Amino acid sequence: MQKALRPALFSGLLLLAAYLRITGLSWGLNSGYGHDLNFQPDEFVSLRGVLQLDLLAGRIKAPGAYFEGTFNYYLWAVPQAILKILGKKSAAPADSMTANEQSDLLYICRWISVLFDLCTIVIVFLAIREASRSFYASFVGALCYSVLPMQVIYAHFMRTHILSNLLCALVIWLSLKLRQSQPWQMLLAVGVISGLAAATRYPVGIIVVIPCCYLLLNGRANLPNSTSGIWERARVFVTAQLWLIALGFLIGLFLGHPMLLLDPSSVTKAITGETLKYASLHQFSGVQLLNLAVVWRYITYVIPFAMYPLFWLVPYCAILYLVFRRSLYSVSIPILIFSLLYLYFMGKGYLGPYFARITMVLFPGFCVLVGIACADFQLKMKNNRTVAVLLSCALLLVLGPSLAFDVAYGRAMQKKDAREVLRGDLQKLIGDARATIGILQFGPYFYTAMPAAKPLTSEKVTVQLQNPGQDADFFLIGLPTQIEPAQVNAIVRQVEAQGKFTYEKSYRIPVKIFGHEFKLVRFPQDMSYPFPTILLFRARTPA
Repeated sequence: MQKALRPALFSGLLLLAAYLRITGLSWGLNSGYGHDLNFQPDEFVSLRGVLQLDLLAGRIKAPGAYFEGTFNYYLWAVPQAILKILGKKSAAPADSMTANEQSDLLYICRWISVLFDLCTIVIVFLAIREASRSFYASFVGALCYSVLPMQVIYAHFMRTHILSNLLCALVIWLSLKLRQSQPWQMLLAVGVISGLAAATRYPVGIIVVIPCCYLLLNGRANLPNSTSGIWERARVFVTAQLWLIALGFLIGLFLGHPMLLLDPSSVTKAITGETLKYASLHQFSGVQLLNLAVVWRYITYVIPFAMYPLFWLVPYCAILYLVFRRSLYSVSIPILIFSLLYLYFMGKGYLGPYFARITMVLFPGFCVLVGIACADFQLKMKNNRTVAVLLSCALLLVLGPSLAFDVAYGRAMQKKDAREVLRGDLQKLIGDARATIGILQFGPYFYTAMPAAKPLTSEKVTVQLQNPGQDADFFLIGLPTQIEPAQVNAIVRQVEAQGKFTYEKSYRIPVKIFGHEFKLVRFPQDMSYPFPTILLFRARTPA
């Protein structure tokens, strides 16, 4: 009975994870291709890079991807080449592509994201099983990853973060295997995968510290844990194992990002010209090195929202538990060291604690730690059935709201986007007349208000950036997420005070389930790309 139950449970888990990631997958496919057309601004970046590649013609340079790493772009170029062979993609320049020409590629690449994320769930399960030998602890860790809100949201998109997580999960799994034996093939493999992770997104290369820490903390089973044993493990690591991992890392980096070696000047130019403008380098100068205010903001704001609403309690409690379990340090410390290093350098080095996607690479490790903590607690309680039932109920109470949020989010993505609704209303209001549509040049206007209006541009319709004091027939204000009614009223008063416009209507899609609406007011911007708020004003008619 138990042998049949376990595969059924895990299959059901994968089906649930697939449902959460597939629901709403076609959202925004026909928004168009362009900086101010794509509803999801990060997907424009992905498309920009992959459209510079042509595997069939041997063109492997993608300057648009050099700012972050090219490995995922080469994988996306495979379906692009297949579409070209099938005749579904024209040879038109990238900047003249229509919505239909890029939607096929975008949709396939979103499916690739879903597939990668499902594979990550399997690897997280295997990693916990390797560390604990417990099916149910492994199931709990995999369940956590399956319903993690930010992970579910971003698996809908064509972005590199999903592949980064898969590669990180693979490194963790193989590193756990290295505790028992260290064949050179596995050392080389873990180095190659770490290099590919760096070639996908440069900061993720830090993942290579995990196998290094496992080798130093565990080493060979026949070496003692005394001081002499520690020095012997360090000697073996430096003289043999480190070189194999480093060699593999360089191989993986070259395979995933060959232009780093073949055209380093172009890559350097892209990094200094594009990547570094989002960097906060002043955070690493002088006394700022010890200033952890930004890192603390990630811990107390960004990660909790990425694991909305109560999910964050699970990994945080697991980490707190593992900190006080010395017997598990050899398993937990390497993942904790990686998490702290990544959070320190990315938290301080990035523009600010505004985007939840920055924290995504931590989630496979967090879920593995949850599984390890569950397995140890289960043993500590001597498999007490009552305690197990109570813990399961508590876990369901914490994960249940996140699952409800995931379902509501996916269903809301299936509805007609607010930008499409607004565009249809503008078409009806304008008809065949001449009109000028003004858009406030505020923050994320390029993916909130502009995609609603720009496709209407014609000989009769002009779309322009302006302030509320200029003349226009219509005026749009795009906001990246839901805002409170009081804020809406304040904005309306400010615009109407200019004397040019009167408030007409606001557009947004609510995220609701069972009649309950999830408020997205304080969410990080990248968690609400499908749900902006757009305010429509009309020209004030003379009295």
